[in-house]
Amino acid sequence: MTIATIAALLLAGAGFAWWHRRVQRRFGDERAAVYEQCAGLFDAVDVAASGADYPRLSGRYGGAQFELQALLDHVGYRKVPSLWLSVTLRTPLPVGGSFDLLMRPQNIEFWSASDGMDERIDLPADWPVHQISKVSPAGWRPPLNTLRVAAGSLIDEPSFKELLVSPRGVRIVFRVGGVQRAHYLVLRSLLPDEARVEPELLQPLLDAALRIAASLKITKMEKAA
Repeated sequence: MTIATIAALLLAGAGFAWWHRRVQRRFGDERAAVYEQCAGLFDAVDVAASGADYPRLSGRYGGAQFELQALLDHVGYRKVPSLWLSVTLRTPLPVGGSFDLLMRPQNIEFWSASDGMDERIDLPADWPVHQISKVSPAGWRPPLNTLRVAAGSLIDEPSFKELLVSPRGVRIVFRVGGVQRAHYLVLRSLLPDEARVEPELLQPLLDAALRIAASLKITKMEKAA
């Protein structure tokens, strides 16, 4: 190997290292700003590192406490991984168990509560197909008609992924987008094609979570009466 060849290899290696550092900085900047455009929907906003690829946002909307967590799902083999948004409403609910609806399951949803649930149940015909629904503890049943009406058209949307209802609140998982296809297929780059959570996408999810929680509380009051 000639000196010129060695020099060319070293130069190429240095160039790749510079490019890699630049891409990683860009990843960091994009992920840190994921809630930049939707943070104005909340009061008492706090954005903090969560140990995930993306930070967690907490804040108050509609008088209730919410948490947002963006999740880049690249555990299993996919042509284009997905960027999911987990929207969690923290509020005590008068239910005797937990209910999870997971759409189009692929057994790689590492963030889903479905695997830890006790019993799979069948849903009425007005619920969407291609789903797994589970409850915990086994034998408990949620008020499915109430949940279906409160969820409305949200759970029929292609980007809807999961609804979890538990005594601690409501969680909705929704697809924000994928990664840049060309970058992923060639370089396995995980730079998302949608780097910001838009208010137009988020607000219906927040409203749906509030609506679901309110419907369960009203149902409990009606039964008590």
